[in-house]
Amino acid sequence: MPKIKDKKTLADIQQQIDGFPKREIKKVGIRGVQVPLSVIRRDGTVNQSSGNVSIYTNLSEEVKGANMSRYRIVAEEYLIDKNLNLREYLRELLKATRERLGATDSYVKIKFDYFMINEAPASKLKSYMNYKCCIEGKQKVIENDNIIEDIYLTVQVPYTSLCPCSKEISDYGAHNQRSFADVKVKLIQGQMCWIEDIIDVVVNNASAPIINGLKREDEAYQTEQMYENPRFVEDMVRLVAESLDEHYLDKIISDYSVVVNHEESIHLHNATAIITAGRELQ
Repeated sequence: MPKIKDKKTLADIQQQIDGFPKREIKKVGIRGVQVPLSVIRRDGTVNQSSGNVSIYTNLSEEVKGANMSRYRIVAEEYLIDKNLNLREYLRELLKATRERLGATDSYVKIKFDYFMINEAPASKLKSYMNYKCCIEGKQKVIENDNIIEDIYLTVQVPYTSLCPCSKEISDYGAHNQRSFADVKVKLIQGQMCWIEDIIDVVVNNASAPIINGLKREDEAYQTEQMYENPRFVEDMVRLVAESLDEHYLDKIISDYSVVVNHEESIHLHNATAIITAGRELQ
């Protein structure tokens, strides 16, 4: 039978200082940590989901190994059983990770599904839509205990696009496709960029939104809305960038990148366009 041993009597191999190459490791930690996650929405309600967490620190050249159990402990402590404003909790998690692991640098990435209720245009039928999201950040202690911090939010927004060329050259009809905009923004400290802000920017510039629950009258409305608002992939990425420039850049975000994919209905390839604010994110 195994026996429970006193921690004080067990060797701590990670803390050895001899017999290994003396080189700093930029990132060491764990990934694929699944946790229940409750995220506050813009309207004050709570999104119940699960998070896929990656959490790392740097490791000094004088230390053999990191205490791997601490990464999981601190992630669960800061993320489970809380209604999170993810931006603020990420900052606290980054700080706690550095301190618990005795590191100068910390990195956290959390991927999760964000559920919203959408309303059909005619019948007003309500249905759920999920958006793939990721919030990630890093902290680094520099001279005089000053901290450099960067936090990024990425939201993948599905929508429908209708081809302007197809509409123009055809006697009737036009092909359309399911499309996705992956919008990554760098957040300004002290400001709040909601996931819904990013969703609104994309959907308001699309041929039409994707809504999961539609009756016949809704489908008719959606089809005509798409036809009246044709979008090339180039149109879409420029329109999203324009909206970000006008309403958010240097107000609540300091940088962005937008990757748009139109899953072509008459080809086996996607049409893709990428645009940035021309700063750090490229």
